[in-house]
Amino acid sequence: MGGVAFAPLAAAVSKAGGLGTIAAISPSPARVEREILLARNLTNKPLCVDIGFPARAPKAKSEIRISELPSPIRQLQTEIEGLGVKVKPTDDQAMSVDDAKVKLEICFKHDVEVIACALGTPKWVVDECHARGVKVISVVGKATHAKSAIAAGTDLVVVQGTEGGGHTGDVGLITLLAEVLEFSPVPVVAAGGIVNGSQIAGVLTQGAKGVWIGTRFIATQESSVGANYKQSLVDAGYDSTVRSLLFDGLYVRMIKNRFTEVWEGHSGEIQPYPAQRIIVGPARFAAAEADLKDHQPLPAGQGSSLIRDLPPAAEVLHRLVNETVDALNKSRRRIECSVA
Repeated sequence: MGGVAFAPLAAAVSKAGGLGTIAAISPSPARVEREILLARNLTNKPLCVDIGFPARAPKAKSEIRISELPSPIRQLQTEIEGLGVKVKPTDDQAMSVDDAKVKLEICFKHDVEVIACALGTPKWVVDECHARGVKVISVVGKATHAKSAIAAGTDLVVVQGTEGGGHTGDVGLITLLAEVLEFSPVPVVAAGGIVNGSQIAGVLTQGAKGVWIGTRFIATQESSVGANYKQSLVDAGYDSTVRSLLFDGLYVRMIKNRFTEVWEGHSGEIQPYPAQRIIVGPARFAAAEADLKDHQPLPAGQGSSLIRDLPPAAEVLHRLVNETVDALNKSRRRIECSVA
């Protein structure tokens, strides 16, 4: 939820009874600290911060060298600047181990209660968190990744099916959830394409202890993206998303637009992570800052097609709870009737 889940959204979700999360992968350490402080001013409820620890992360951003921009990026930058938007260097050129460590220390400094590990759960992170009484959540897209996170000592596993937006694997949620429930000694939470209560009821019945929801909360008043990004979710159809490497060299699900179209026929120019992240960064952030609907990347899950409105985050959370209870009650009555 990079660029989406900052303090206003995280605080609103926590105040309403969920676990609000600040996305700390993309922003600079200084921005992460500002968002944590703002969230603390908005609520005294527990807070989670999501930090990326990909196995292929460089030790420092300076390790990455780019010789030439791929032609799709040159074309994208030309089109963006043709719309009067300046494309300039950004402070998010790549995730790095050093960057993640600084952000983690900031979280400890401000007593953040929960750390979510995206793209990997190093044991040293778990040990550092547990030494300070901080809980660790691991977001995984494969059963093997769940086993690794459990071995590292994580407190909870979020299994994200391929339906999910942003970084996501290639296994469907129902299958992935069943696989991990077979062996996990820690609570398992479901994620990926979940936007309504009937879906939540389904995964709870399957054995999940809860749900981790992203895309539905992009389409809220408190999310930090522009109005065009939000409206793209409301307008999305069942086949509006694509899963590809073009965002940063790792598989990301997003809504199809000019940002994805410009790469068609040029897949051979996509660079491995993290070089692709560096290459895309300036155009990505310029388009997002200007809220260019067609030229900014729009990470979103397949559940986008079920989103119809843009309410406050608290209303979404309460609606999801009520829909879940209603769906479970209806299922119980159907079962009772069939048994009778």
